[in-house]
Amino acid sequence: MGVFWSMRDLQKVTKEMDRTWDPAAQRKASMTRMAGIADMMAQATNAANTAATGVDATATVAAAAQTGAMVNMEPVVELALTVIPASGRPPYPATIRQPVGQLHLPQGQVGSTLHVKVDTGDPQSIWINFAVGRS
Repeated sequence: MGVFWSMRDLQKVTKEMDRTWDPAAQRKASMTRMAGIADMMAQATNAANTAATGVDATATVAAAAQTGAMVNMEPVVELALTVIPASGRPPYPATIRQPVGQLHLPQGQVGSTLHVKVDTGDPQSIWINFAVGRS
């Protein structure tokens, strides 16, 4: 007898889902998430290129916030930085958004100084070298 009651409850839930399910809204939400992921992948590619070909600099963390997103079980953080080029050019502000490993999160605290590489063609393209450590 319990099985039949469960079947009735299941049918009620299914009918309610059919009434409230909006495939167009689901598709739109999925497309928005996919666009965000594509943007993050492009940023990761730029960061990898900057890591290989960029020039050394330091950056001070002016602000840090978690975005709520995760990539490979690592939180994506947004860091507002003041970049200090090694070439003697004046410092400039930059904001980056990237996944940061759990072990490296303390290095991204406000006031921390980080070792970074900066793309010579695009000074807003920055790669943080967490392996060097915090100054």
